[in-house]
Amino acid sequence: MVDREVYSHLAIRRLAQAVRTFPNLHLVLFDRTKSFLLDDECKFVREVDKDLPNAERIWELPDPSVNIIKASIFCDDSAVMDSAYVLQRELGQLFTFAPSGNAWIDAMQPGVSKASGIAQLAEHYGIGRDEVMAFGDSMNDYEIIRFVGTGCAMENARPALKAVADRVVGCNRDHAVQHELRRVLESLS
Repeated sequence: MVDREVYSHLAIRRLAQAVRTFPNLHLVLFDRTKSFLLDDECKFVREVDKDLPNAERIWELPDPSVNIIKASIFCDDSAVMDSAYVLQRELGQLFTFAPSGNAWIDAMQPGVSKASGIAQLAEHYGIGRDEVMAFGDSMNDYEIIRFVGTGCAMENARPALKAVADRVVGCNRDHAVQHELRRVLESLS
């Protein structure tokens, strides 16, 4: 582990309160080993990057001593973009909200993103950002696509992500990331 950012308990309380306002939204909090579901598990649809490890249904927020390192909101209707907008308006001073996949919204601390994580790793290992390639398909990948030397959007990516990417590769279902990495590695040999 190079670094870790932990959410403040106050910010998490405010997030939970805002999410409860909207019946279509369901909050999940993550520490290093668990997923804390603030609603029944049947309300959540798992996706590849939202597999809800060691899911535990809770009725109260975790104790302040629990280090929450991620917060995501499941949207059970098609209003992901609307919900992300509303949450940003309500809690923009505490979080940045980015749609992730078809039904999820990541709640990130301001200044903390996938790109800030990549920047920390690159600095730790002495790698220039121009030497880094990243792949993305959803708006929670926007910062990394803009930050790295070669940002690749998937063919099935959001239009805004494809617009800022250096290149658009095939679809997730066609293993396009693996094909692109193979192409890059073969060009080096």
